[in-house]
Amino acid sequence: MTANFVKTRIISVPKDKDAEHALDYNEATPDQLIEIELTPAEFEDLYRAGVFDDMNEITDAMIDDYEYAAIVKTEELEGVLNSDIFNKDVANDKLAQIKVLFQEALERGTGVYFFF
Repeated sequence: MTANFVKTRIISVPKDKDAEHALDYNEATPDQLIEIELTPAEFEDLYRAGVFDDMNEITDAMIDDYEYAAIVKTEELEGVLNSDIFNKDVANDKLAQIKVLFQEALERGTGVYFFF
């Protein structure tokens, strides 16, 4: 019997520096994080639109499937927010939610973490 495995892809923003530290040690609790989960179809839509490639180019991150990446520098968070990434044509509402995550990270002095 074969189990159907669906890969979980989560984008997280720690609510404060304590939460960010806990996340570094895989000890953050759900109430310490602002998160969105991408379905396989949502991930594929964003990936094909070049969202993650553009983020990588702006920040020198390595956001990709089966990767962990983080964008934590203020200038990189601002660079993504000030780019055209959030104007891309995608078939889901996740791009708007990701923009909110970047805004939250900037306001909270934390970062955006990609667990793909």
